[in-house]
Amino acid sequence: MVEVETLPGGIVSIDVTGKLDKADIELVVTELDAAREAHGKISIIVDLTGFAGMTADALIADLRYGFSHLSELDHYRRIAVLTGHDWIETLVWLEGKLFRSIDIRCFKPDERQRARAFANGMDVPRAETEPGIVRVPTDRGNMLAFRITDTVRAADAKAVMGFLKDAYTRHDKIDLMVIIDELDGFDPAILFDTGTWNTKAQSLSHVGRYAVVGGPDYVRRTAAFMGAFIPVEIRAFAHDEEDDAWAWLNAGPLLEG
Repeated sequence: MVEVETLPGGIVSIDVTGKLDKADIELVVTELDAAREAHGKISIIVDLTGFAGMTADALIADLRYGFSHLSELDHYRRIAVLTGHDWIETLVWLEGKLFRSIDIRCFKPDERQRARAFANGMDVPRAETEPGIVRVPTDRGNMLAFRITDTVRAADAKAVMGFLKDAYTRHDKIDLMVIIDELDGFDPAILFDTGTWNTKAQSLSHVGRYAVVGGPDYVRRTAAFMGAFIPVEIRAFAHDEEDDAWAWLNAGPLLEG
């Protein structure tokens, strides 16, 4: 089900609940075309909090409309997307990279007022987020440990690389540990940040042992698989085996503030 309302200032509000069908897509298309005809340039607020997918014919209709209007992207100013789903945020981020002429941003479900202000053209600072990776002090100067507590974003990865670069200037070889308490997802910008990946590749020659503690099974399986292809001794531990990981690295944590 979808509800569409054109607000003052050429803002189209679209609220989505449940699964979309072809009729829903056609309604949205009709309202968007009417708004563009009336206002020239429009902004959109899409609430996908209750979105539960779409039927095949709805997907086809959506794609057909999207491809047929690629030459008319200059009619859209800003798009605000309300969602609590990481995968939707990832798709929105990718769309923002593909269609750079449109300012697209995601907001949490309780940020509707901020989303509306953004769609109105106001300067809305991005909400502050706690770092997804924190450093764990250790009793060895040539060993770094990090704890993942939330979604890993590009800023977090760059901070980690800064610690690594500093360690490499002081030690020829270091050991690493990553403790995964929570792994909600990651900022896809990490994958497109060549500086980050270049640093990772350069790091391999400096790392002796690398312990991965906790996280989903696939993370530990990936770590074990990587160990067969890179010149680093990698071992994966279950979350309740953290003490074993510290012992394997011949190190221990200092008091965490």
